[in-house]
This record gives sequence, C-alpha cells and structure tokens, in this order.
Amino acid sequence: MKVDIVQICKLISDNFGDDVEIITEEDTIILNHIGSEDFMDEIFLQNHSIGVRRFDIIANKWVIKLNKKGLSLLNGKFSKRWVKVGDGAVDNIKSGASVLIPGVVDADPEIKSGDYIVVINNNDEIIAGGIARIDESDRQNMERGIYAKNYKPVTEQFFVKKSNLTWGEIIQWNQSELQKIEKEAIDFIIKICNDLQLPVAVSYSGGKDSLVTLKLVMDALPKEDIKVLFANTGIEFPETIDYVKESSKLLNFEDKLVIESVSSDLFWEAFSRFGPPGRDFRYCCKFAKLAPIQKLIEQNFPGGKCLSFIGQRRYESFKRSVTNIWTNQYISNQINVSPIQNWTAFMIWLYIHWKELPYNPLYDRGYERIGCWACPSSNLAQMQILEEYHPSLYNQLFEAVKTWREDRNLPEEYWSYGLWRFKSLPKKIKDILPPNLEEKEHSDKKMTLTSLQLEESDCLTQPITIIGAFSNNVQLEKVNEALPMIGEVKTNQQMNYTRVTRKDYSTILYGDGTFKISFKEKERRTGKEVIEVVNAFVYTILRSIDCIGCGLCVGKCKEKAITIERGKLEVNKQLCNHCKQCFDVCPIVTVVNKEIKKDIRQAIWLKKQKNH
Repeated sequence: MKVDIVQICKLISDNFGDDVEIITEEDTIILNHIGSEDFMDEIFLQNHSIGVRRFDIIANKWVIKLNKKGLSLLNGKFSKRWVKVGDGAVDNIKSGASVLIPGVVDADPEIKSGDYIVVINNNDEIIAGGIARIDESDRQNMERGIYAKNYKPVTEQFFVKKSNLTWGEIIQWNQSELQKIEKEAIDFIIKICNDLQLPVAVSYSGGKDSLVTLKLVMDALPKEDIKVLFANTGIEFPETIDYVKESSKLLNFEDKLVIESVSSDLFWEAFSRFGPPGRDFRYCCKFAKLAPIQKLIEQNFPGGKCLSFIGQRRYESFKRSVTNIWTNQYISNQINVSPIQNWTAFMIWLYIHWKELPYNPLYDRGYERIGCWACPSSNLAQMQILEEYHPSLYNQLFEAVKTWREDRNLPEEYWSYGLWRFKSLPKKIKDILPPNLEEKEHSDKKMTLTSLQLEESDCLTQPITIIGAFSNNVQLEKVNEALPMIGEVKTNQQMNYTRVTRKDYSTILYGDGTFKISFKEKERRTGKEVIEVVNAFVYTILRSIDCIGCGLCVGKCKEKAITIERGKLEVNKQLCNHCKQCFDVCPIVTVVNKEIKKDIRQAIWLKKQKNH
C-alpha cells in the first residue's frame, strides 16, 4: 500500500537524515509480515531484503532496522545516527565485535540509548549497523564500556538497480501461478458442493480474504445458488458497513446479501461485566459474530443447515493451520470451508489487483486487518491508526479500559503497552516489559465460585454431599428461570432458598450464595459423575446471572426449550430434556468462567482420591 511506502521512507529519513532516499514513493516494495511481540514487516526492494520495520510497544512508535544490504545503501547519504571509530577498531567490528567506548573517535551528538545507528570508519564508509547502549552525551564521562551493540557488519557494498516496475508487470509475471491457484480453488469449491449437497453461503466480513473467497465462489457456482452473509457485530468500522453494501452493487450480489446486526450495547455491557476481551479471552466473537451468523443460517436455509465458504488462511495463525474443512462447536448447523487456506497475503493482493476487485478503503489507511475495531487481536500499530483516523472510537475504547483498569488498581501501562488485550500475558510480551512493571492479577467482581467441599459418609440415604458458596448473593427469582434445565424447581420465599430435585440428587441454593448438593443413591458414584452434576449446577447459576442474551443456546436447543426474554435466560420445564448441550455454546461457560471447571474437578477429584 502507498501508505506503507510513505511511512518507510519517513522512518529512514527520520533515523538517518532528511536527505536520505534509498526508497522513493514510486518504488514497488513487498512487505513480508514476520513474528514479533506486536507487528513487524521484512522490507523487500527489487526482490532484495533490506531490513525490517517494527512497532516498539514500549516506545509506542515504529522503528526501522536495516540489514547489511540496507545499511550499504546509506553510504554517502546518511547525516544522523552515526558513530565513527578509529582504524584499530575497524577489523574487529567487521568481524562482529561490539563498538567499545575507547574506539570511538566521534559521533552524532543526538544519539540516544536504544537508537539504531551506523558505524563508520575514518573514510566515512559504513562498516556495521549498531544499537546504541548509551547516550552520546554520556560518553565524554566514560572511559570504558560498550558504546553500541553490533547487530550487522557490512563487509561489501550493495547496489540495487532501480526500475519503474509496476503492479501490472508483477501480475503478468505471476499470471500463470494465479491462474493455477484460481483453478484449484474453483475445482475444490465445485467438488465440495457436489459431495455435500448443501445450500451455499459465503461469510463476508468486508476484508480482503473474504472478498477473494466471494469472487472464487461466484465464479464457481451459479449466482442463484449463493447467499452472502454479513454479521454487523455492532463494533464494525463505519467504512466497512458502507463498503459491504457498495461492493454488493459493484460485484452484483446485492440481491444475495443478507445482514444481521447486533447492537453495540451488547459488546459494551459484556465489557463492563467481564472486562476487556483478550486474545486468550475472546468471549465477544461468540455473541457478536457467531450468534448472528447462526441466526442468519436458520432464517435463510431449509433445515437450518448450510455449507459456508470462509476466507481463512493458515498463515494468519497457528490455530487456523490445521484444515480447510471444519465445524464450529457454537454453530453446529454450519460446515465451514476455506478455498484459500494455503494462500499467502501476497497471493491475495495479487489476485485482487489481477481481477480488479474493489477492496475495503481502510487498507489504504494502513489497517492490516479489517474486523471489529475494538478487537484484542489488533496490534498496537493498528491502534495508533485508529487514534489518527477514528479518534471517537479510540477514545471510547480508551475510556472503557481506563475504567476497568482504575477499578482494579492496575498501572497505566496496561493501556499504553496493550496489556489489556491478554487475560494472561504471553512470554514474548513479558520478556520486553520493564523489570519494575509487575504483572498484577486483577480481582474480578463478577460472580464466581469461592469454595467447594466434598463430604462422604456411611449414610445410606445421603452418602455424598457437596457444600459450596458463590462470591455474591444470588437473586433467586432470576436463577429460577434457568434451573429447570437441571431439575424440578421449588422455591421457599420466606426462607429465601430454592430446591432443585432429581431422581438421584437434590440441590438447595440460598440467597446468600451458599448451596448444598446431596446425592440420594447409596451406590458409590465415580468422581466423574459427581463433577458433571456440580458443573451443571454451578454453570446454570452463572449463565442465568451473567446472560447477555446472545441467543447461541437458543439455536443449539433442539427441543426449543430456551428463550431469551428481556435479556434473561428462561427454560420451559415441559420441553427441556436436561441434555445440557446448550452449555457447550454459552460463552459464560466456554470462555468467561472456563477455569471454574478445573477448580471443580480439582476439589472433587482430589478428595475422592484421598478417601479411596
């Protein structure tokens, strides 16, 4: 994208001098995304790697790091971030040694610790790239030590032959490969449709991958056989919503486009209850994206089942690298297929330009991924773009995280370093954090399980009893609407308790959050059986209290026993058969409180093991 070239040119000139021009805005460059703690691209100029641009989350800025070819191109052009060494140090530095203070002859007085610099000899020739370890202003007071770490010796001069290469020429060179992968994808689509004989949908997000997938499906199948599904999650970019509608006209699928919209209030209500969604805590996708897709499928396809083509690529994440055909536990009536599973981002963009497809204009602003603007999968580099182009959206997210952070006495870095995007920080983030920044566990105020104890006795009528407590008081009137999914419900308002009975056990829940589960049978029960009963009870309570009305459980229930009334979970006791399949799709169970299953298992299993 043009915006990327402009930025890289500016990074080079800001770092090494205003007159430095090793890349121009007219050059054709290729960026290869590589792993880092946030975002990093390898820069290819005329098919040669010349370095990387990386977003530094601690400094909150982009930095440029040139390799030996990129550094060589700076010869005769740099005017900043240079350090000159004496002849006696040159050979050692060319061999990879660090720059020592005694060997420094002169340096740019503006050099600061952490800067990427060029190391030059007495003839002003670049011999290495380095990372400053001290400020230049401090060098005069030091006789020994390391001035800069040597990260890339430059042993020979590199020249790149500039050309007026166009994207049209690049496409022409790659046309045979593009035709090959297009044919493979179209043949794959036709075969899957013939094999499965299901109605066809395309999940359209407004991003580049779903655009290419849509084009392939439209070329493979008759138009009348396709429906295009778009879930407006309530936190979509305004440009994306406009683009989806406009592209449906340009690509002639306006009559096939069906949209299901979710109120943004749903996301912010969940945010206030559960905290920011994280890359390892993605509850939001379940109710804001999967639930509306499930609803669209039920409304638009006979029998509520379909074959859904999705723009998923294995290069996007490790989890997506497994297969190109899969099902989702949250939408059991959908078989997902990706015809572009093995495509790279470069292939995607070549195909878009080859077919002259109208892509989302947000890409021209520098956005790498097009999806929910508050998504925790966004890197901090993208958050910087959000602040620039969508300040009102940025401030809305900032204020929400700030309220959550201050309520839990977390440091400001939880916003500035993007730590809110994780429930548990990954090692690559921990490794770069300042040593004085401790990872603090925040105390959630949401309902949770605080104690659980198993008691076994020789009593023939109640050989096993579970005693436990929730962290908060329980509104019995609210939970009573959901409890029929595990048994027959009777309430004693005067004594402020509810009893749930089954043939083999009964449960009593008090308004103060304490409860007791008593197993009636004298036969010995396995730990697994006890755990299943406790899981069902505990999660029924949590679901009824924290329900945000997403409706995933409604779609899962084959008996149509579940309804959402005024944001409250209600169960028809005449229809419910206690199958518990609705638990598997509830984000309160699978994401928000998933760790409780481990706590229950540990408390009961260890006790059973000890007693037997």
